Amino acid sequence: MQKQRAKPVYILFDYGQTLVTEGAYDGAKGYDVILRRASANPNGVTGAQLQRDVEALNRELGRFDPATRHKRLTETPEESINRWLFARHGVTFDCDLRELELPFWNAANPCTPTDGIIGLLGFLKEEGIRTGVVSNLSFCGETLRGRIAGCIPNADFDFVISSCDYLFRKPNPHIFEAALARAGVTPDKVWFCGDQFLPDIQGATAAGMTAVWYKAFLRYDQDCRMTENGIEIGDWEELKEIIRRTH
Repeated sequence: MQKQRAKPVYILFDYGQTLVTEGAYDGAKGYDVILRRASANPNGVTGAQLQRDVEALNRELGRFDPATRHKRLTETPEESINRWLFARHGVTFDCDLRELELPFWNAANPCTPTDGIIGLLGFLKEEGIRTGVVSNLSFCGETLRGRIAGCIPNADFDFVISSCDYLFRKPNPHIFEAALARAGVTPDKVWFCGDQFLPDIQGATAAGMTAVWYKAFLRYDQDCRMTENGIEIGDWEELKEIIRRTH
């Protein structure tokens, strides 16, 4: 017998591999694009050189080390990295560094909507279920909102939270507390959809939300157990059907 669930007031989404699919990352291409906007580049530094510097810094900080990444519960803003990076090469810009984030990201890592997400968002709007985004991201929330708008037409999220602006990374409970405060509801009225078990599913569950594990992009076996209240789906049509059965 399937469990009867209450209809959520809010559904919150992770960003990468949940709302959108991102392909191969090419940071050098991204830096080449924004270097065209530089007001000064006295040493003629290239995107490839900047990317090598960033990769060395990432190794030093352990930012993307699979063995330690899950232990990082605070965020390193892209703006801070770029400020250091450009200063060491004497590169300057006549604009705020945050204005460079979206053109960099779009060039370095094109994205497409996950299959069925546009239809799901339209369905949620018809059902009167409000939506928001909570992402572990070094880009700021304004950049993330612009990225989503460029990839998912007519996306209408109440709010978009990036760990860049809120200091804390999922599964740190503080970022979920911030999301609940923005939503203005108690956690029992919120479902959280994400593709990663530790930051998304464990984090949301610990915050008292109903966790929805979106497994369409699961690339390896994760030794993890959902709580009785959790939901596992392989595509967004499954989530629609589950919501239709709520009361």
